[in-house]
Amino acid sequence: MTAAASQWCLVGNIVKRRPYGVGGVEEKSGAPHFAPGAKVYCLPPQWGDGYDKIIVVARHRGSKLFVKMVVRSAWVTDWRAKVVYSPEVLRLLNDLEPHQRMWASREEVEGWVAELAKEPAPDKSHKSQ
Repeated sequence: MTAAASQWCLVGNIVKRRPYGVGGVEEKSGAPHFAPGAKVYCLPPQWGDGYDKIIVVARHRGSKLFVKMVVRSAWVTDWRAKVVYSPEVLRLLNDLEPHQRMWASREEVEGWVAELAKEPAPDKSHKSQ
């Protein structure tokens, strides 16, 4: 079976600054493994946590290679539906564990974009790691 040449995906960018530490009084730039503004390709919800933590594929801030890891959705902004054509990104997105899934359609992705646009601003009073 050959891999798809393209795939609809939820895409966003890592926030420029995020609250950090007790009470969120400190700020950090970007996310621990991703630079501010980095484009992230997001998998659909996997754990039933309300999309609090999400699996993403993006370029690592240190190595600049594409990596797949889990980040807080509060660290992602500018949600949109995009078609992915990059073979490396597609390979990582579709390298799924048996219990994981990929987006089923453009409509599913656009539905999540609409839902995430309704989300209130993240609560800065909790510790973000």
